[in-house]
Amino acid sequence: MSSDNEAPVLVVLQMSGGNDYLNTVIPYNNPLYRDYRPSVGLPEDQVLQLDDQVALHPNMGPLKALYDQDKMAIIHGVGYPNSPRSHFRSMDIWHTCEPDTMGTEGWLGRVIRDVDPQKENVVTGVSFGPSLPRAMALPGVPVACVDDLDDYGLLTGISGAQQRKTILERFATLYSPALGTGMAATPGRS
Repeated sequence: MSSDNEAPVLVVLQMSGGNDYLNTVIPYNNPLYRDYRPSVGLPEDQVLQLDDQVALHPNMGPLKALYDQDKMAIIHGVGYPNSPRSHFRSMDIWHTCEPDTMGTEGWLGRVIRDVDPQKENVVTGVSFGPSLPRAMALPGVPVACVDDLDDYGLLTGISGAQQRKTILERFATLYSPALGTGMAATPGRS
């Protein structure tokens, strides 16, 4: 996969922990939702309707916009048979897609490897969060971990524009001979 090629992008939103699926993707038109959730169910006039059966939580407006543009799909009822009824074993199965054995490779790590087998793009896989999810872990597959977008980037601690420009020019001068690019620093270049 070449970095100048506009390939499709797969985004996986994994909400581990205490996510309440029935108040994330809400079966607002199902009377059982109202019957069994009298105090935590969301009123129909507050949900973001996707169709005549399901809706999103009112705080999920940005995802609804993606859904309306056909840039997002919701897959209901994903699971596996014969649940071990162990949280830890279930998490292992979710991350590796290995229900019968102890998996050692993350399923998204395998996807990243298959999408970019020549490792042409160093940012084929990106994880947003404080740690790398096991689903993305696979030896030899690079994944960027971004804990905080506000602190992520090149030379984020540099405050002044001139100071940043000077440092970037030094990098260009230092690395251009080794790379053979001939990108010597020139005045005004950043």
